[in-house]
Amino acid sequence: MAYDNRRRQDMARTTRARVLAAATASFLSRGFARTTVRQVAGDAGVSPETVYKTFGSKAALLKTVYDVALVGDDEAVPLAARPEAIAVRDAQSPAAAAAAYARLSQLISSRIDPLLRVILGARDTDTALAQFAATTDRERHAGSTFYVQHWADQGWLRDGISLDHAIDAVWALNSPQPRWLLLDHGWSDQQYTRWLADLIQHAIFGDSERT
Repeated sequence: MAYDNRRRQDMARTTRARVLAAATASFLSRGFARTTVRQVAGDAGVSPETVYKTFGSKAALLKTVYDVALVGDDEAVPLAARPEAIAVRDAQSPAAAAAAYARLSQLISSRIDPLLRVILGARDTDTALAQFAATTDRERHAGSTFYVQHWADQGWLRDGISLDHAIDAVWALNSPQPRWLLLDHGWSDQQYTRWLADLIQHAIFGDSERT
């Protein structure tokens, strides 16, 4: 009979969830520099060795916290396979695609912005945070590439715009800083989502179709 290690796996998942919850709370309240692996381990009720064994380093723990926030849970399902991302890929027109992408962006930002505001605000003070910021920028660019390439394959990009230019435009429009500027100025999530959809429509699809 094969060894049944489901109980051990369940315990490992529970421990991982406690560590991630403790790390998230600490990063948000203390920031990266004042969060320690020992303190996170204590809050989670595990040893520091368990944290290191599971995540590798404090920087890797931060990245895992970010990745979990980005998709909404710790399940082994990539963002591209989530319903909200599939809706962008399945859109049947440029206007519908821009609107679906903007909704996806707002959903993700509602999950990651609290952490990003704390972490990116201190990225000039710590090499690990600077590397984290660069990594998340590259990942956003890869996400923009995925969708814009799909839209280009549908023949939706406006005349005169290159694929690289369209990718960079979407990547820039979906960066945190414009979003925070508008939301902090009093815009609602709905207003921001509509603004982003309109800008994508104008920037890479043109004005031929509006919703």
